[in-house]
Amino acid sequence: MLQVADQVCGAGGKLVAAQEYLKPEPLATLSQDFIRYESEAMALSSYEPLLIPGLLQTEETARALPKAHWPPLDDETVEERVSARLKRQDLLGRQTRSFSFVIGEAALRNKVGGPEAHTRPLRHLLTVAEQRNVTVQVLPTVGAHSGLNGPLVLLETPEHEHLGYEEGQTTGVLYSDADRVSIAMQRNAMILRQALGLTESARFIGKMAEEQ
Repeated sequence: MLQVADQVCGAGGKLVAAQEYLKPEPLATLSQDFIRYESEAMALSSYEPLLIPGLLQTEETARALPKAHWPPLDDETVEERVSARLKRQDLLGRQTRSFSFVIGEAALRNKVGGPEAHTRPLRHLLTVAEQRNVTVQVLPTVGAHSGLNGPLVLLETPEHEHLGYEEGQTTGVLYSDADRVSIAMQRNAMILRQALGLTESARFIGKMAEEQ
């Protein structure tokens, strides 16, 4: 339609050039500020109780989640978001940056993408965890613990500024207030203490993959 309008109006390609700005946003609006900081962070520490973190998802998982979005997303938006999520994973290849992930047991047992595809995400976690700049730990379902209030991400910028990020159903909050970040860091430290060690976590994930 833009091409026809460009010809009819004699715009000389100016209207056609605008089509780039009509593409769907590759990232949900609530997380765009966080993604910008994430791309530059020298250290990231993530806790996710219900989902495998985006940086660790296989394409099957990354595709299943936006397809389950409500209100429904159109196919073009789904593809843009899947592509953007997989592109973000290039960050893990930057070996001078550190990434720490704690994943709730419920997230590992949730067969996102269907039962037949569930083994691949688990084995992918084990492969990524072999990188020396990435740690993956499991927080078992053990009753009350300090991570029950939801996911949490901590970032350290190249300037050594510390940021926290928390995301809910319709909001994503990125904050740098020192008091608030301090509480988030204390909570994250407790979650790390309650999680399984690296070797135990790998064994736990491997056993789950074999059971599928």
